[in-house]
Parts: sequence; structure tokens; C-alpha cells
Amino acid sequence: MTSRFRIADDVAWVSQEDLDSGDAPTAYVTRVPKGLPIVLEGSGCVVWLALAAGGTIEEITDLAAEMAGLSPEAISHDVADLVDQLVTIRLVREE
Repeated sequence: MTSRFRIADDVAWVSQEDLDSGDAPTAYVTRVPKGLPIVLEGSGCVVWLALAAGGTIEEITDLAAEMAGLSPEAISHDVADLVDQLVTIRLVREE
């Protein structure tokens, strides 16, 4: 069975686009009520936004690649690494 990933239920976040339009995409993420804030900028934010839709690592990679205008093959390793890190710090759930 293929693992699916989604943002954990106790995570609150906002992207820079919700606050103002800046140069680099940025997401501000924290576990509530007592998590430390984490800032995901640039490609990290793009992966986070793809994670917001949920899905398999391949679906998340495809969406992130589409948003960034890159090929999935060019970013697949980096996406998998970031998703693994986000799972480790419990911002993302693997199901």
C-alpha cells in the first residue's frame, strides 16, 4: 500500500500570499497550542502548499513541480527529503 501524506490536525499555518504579496513564497507553520514557529521559504513553501492538498509522495511532487515550473524528476529527491523531515517533526502525518 502506498503511503499518503497530509498536514497534521494540530498544525496551523498561513502563507505569505494570505498576508501580502512578496517576492518569495513563504509559509509560517506551527503546531498548536505550544509549537515553535517554522518558516518555509521558496521551494519549501511550494512543497508545503502541495502537501496542503494531501496525497502520495508522487502526487505531492507532481503538484510542487507544476507550481514551480520544473520537472518532477528534478525535484523528487528534495521533496521526499523535506516530507520526511516534516513527518519527523510531526507537522505532517503519514497514513
